[in-house]
Amino acid sequence: MLQNNIPGTTIPYSDSNAQAFSYIKPLIVAAGGLGLAQVCAITGLEGSTIQNWVKRGWVGTLRDKKYNERQVARILIIHALRGCLQLENIVRLMEYVNGVVEDPDDDIIDEGELYNYLCEAVRDIMPRGDVSAGNVEAVVDRALAMYAGADDARGRLRKALIVMTYACVCATLADRTNLMLMEMI
Repeated sequence: MLQNNIPGTTIPYSDSNAQAFSYIKPLIVAAGGLGLAQVCAITGLEGSTIQNWVKRGWVGTLRDKKYNERQVARILIIHALRGCLQLENIVRLMEYVNGVVEDPDDDIIDEGELYNYLCEAVRDIMPRGDVSAGNVEAVVDRALAMYAGADDARGRLRKALIVMTYACVCATLADRTNLMLMEMI
């Protein structure tokens, strides 16, 4: 039951991209940000969807028509979760973790790092398919082992990451279920 692509992307998993955002980040830095077409290519999303998320304030405002690291990470997280959670709930979840989208000073974690933790947790769960509460919590705790924030921030991050992990796994399983159903009918 292995997840084929990095969550929220069209990029297949491999040993070289286990830290998913760390794999994508150099592309963003080297280019001084990504254009809409590049973000669409990475995510498989329509440009109008991404632009709508920016317009609604779910993704930070663009500078020079380029998406920076923070914006790309947020787009990847939203896309990875939207197969299971309503967009408004994803936004509330992101605010629970990192406050106001335009204010990085209220963040308890870099969004690229959050995305890495999410991908690590999902990648650990999917091969065995063990979504029991004990396993998901253990996987999230392992993923957060290197997190150095304050205890209250760690607690918030842990709760949010558990929800995000369940949502991402649920979305992946729903996609698989629909593909299997389509093959049958």
